[in-house]
Amino acid sequence: MGSAMLNYFEKNDNTPIRVFINKSEEPEMYPSVFFRPYKNMLKYEKIALKNSTGKVLDLGCGAGCHSLYLQNKGFDVTAVEVSKKSANVALSQGVNKVINEDWRNLTLKNFDTVLVLMNGMGLAESPTELKMMFRKLKSLLSKNGSILIDSTDVTYAKADWPMIDSEYFGKVQFELKYKGKTQCFPWLFVDFETAVKTAKSVKLNVEVLERARNGHFLLRLSKMS
Repeated sequence: MGSAMLNYFEKNDNTPIRVFINKSEEPEMYPSVFFRPYKNMLKYEKIALKNSTGKVLDLGCGAGCHSLYLQNKGFDVTAVEVSKKSANVALSQGVNKVINEDWRNLTLKNFDTVLVLMNGMGLAESPTELKMMFRKLKSLLSKNGSILIDSTDVTYAKADWPMIDSEYFGKVQFELKYKGKTQCFPWLFVDFETAVKTAKSVKLNVEVLERARNGHFLLRLSKMS
């Protein structure tokens, strides 16, 4: 994915990435989607950006489209991206502060908004790790800060995706193919009830900012007083 973003940024090469979930082929992904302007963002993204306040951490920033929008609005934004190539693209695009790091290793503090979009709960690779992730994100918050995070309930796909993990249906294996390269990684699609239950188990308040018919939802999580 990092190579695709870099090629699009440097050469305007929009060769699509082939996507497989549990060996089942999904619609192709075009690198240009990671460079979309605000007007082309989805409704939930606009809701999340509108609800961002103060000092912002953009976790899994990709090429930096959310960070750039908020930065241009005057926000103090720190972007985090595990892919070195993607992080370099975000920097080259003008994001002022980009950290090339895995979320598990972050030691930052006092953010008013932690933004984790594009099925952000997937950064946790299992339901057990989701609890750990919520605890970690909570530790990054200021006293009155909030986490804006989304996921999709994919139980609708049971007929199409062979289940590869008996622990939880939404625990899947992604396989990306791009110009002869293949990248495989685990991902987690969290259903609404599991997300809410897990957040409350680590003493986070839950507010639903959007819940769509296709199973996608956006939550605001904040510390319980």
